[in-house]
Amino acid sequence: MGLFILVGFILWGWAEMSAFIYIGGEIGGLFTLLGIFVTAIIGLSLLKSQGGTVMTKIRSDLAQGRAPVGSIADSLSLAVGGILMLIPGYVTDAVGILLFMPGVRTIAGAWILHHLVTSNRFKGFVHVDGQAGFSTRHTKPFHHTDDVIEGDATEHQPPKDRLNNR
Repeated sequence: MGLFILVGFILWGWAEMSAFIYIGGEIGGLFTLLGIFVTAIIGLSLLKSQGGTVMTKIRSDLAQGRAPVGSIADSLSLAVGGILMLIPGYVTDAVGILLFMPGVRTIAGAWILHHLVTSNRFKGFVHVDGQAGFSTRHTKPFHHTDDVIEGDATEHQPPKDRLNNR
């Protein structure tokens, strides 16, 4: 697995460098460098506008009593797309822009959410059912109602002159 990640990073770096050299040869080095900053600004503005829309959909789903799984998948995809748009490089910017497209972002977000839910790192938080999708694991509650905490309490009254000044 580690070798696969290393090869992936090497190929990603090669693709970014090749794209940078090709675009630099076509439009010049200054405009190529300026394009990196412009795509980052475009990514931030897309994240702000579409992120607000997704947050509104999450709120409406929760208000109607539905689980906002699709909206959460969209928001995950938007977050990853925004991060990719901030990373300097034209290949990552292209993938980031793809993650902002409505159909692609839902599919990619569902894929990301599925891998987060089935990851061993999150097994303590989420339980995965084969047919029902994913649901929260029911564990021992944090607070028992039969617990008794003993102690003394005193009531603090503000001075009477403060009450008259109000």
